[in-house]
Amino acid sequence: MKKVIYIILPIVFTCSLLFAAEFKLYPGAKMDEKATKEAQEAASAAKMSNVKATIYTTKDSFQKVASFYKGIAKEHMMPRASGMSGKPRKSDLFEGDLWEAYFIFDGAKDLASSKLWVKVQRPY
Repeated sequence: MKKVIYIILPIVFTCSLLFAAEFKLYPGAKMDEKATKEAQEAASAAKMSNVKATIYTTKDSFQKVASFYKGIAKEHMMPRASGMSGKPRKSDLFEGDLWEAYFIFDGAKDLASSKLWVKVQRPY
């Protein structure tokens, strides 16, 4: 079963199979039940029956959470994403900077082939 855990700072999104590499939750992150339910409904509506979404939040900084995941997973650069060392981009949805970084836990070459990945984002 595919499992998606999102902690985008405050929440992260992660995909994994139950038998894939182990996900480690950022210390102090709390599950957001309402956002989790919405994410699960979105996955279901997209016919992603093998995906389970879970949303976690924390008040810690983007850099602190991203550094935690960089210590246990490989950072994967996505187009237009700031990553840990880049500059944030302007969001189309709100005024201000959008920080986002992706981390792969299972050694896959990209997110599409990964069974366990995390997205750290600030703001949510």
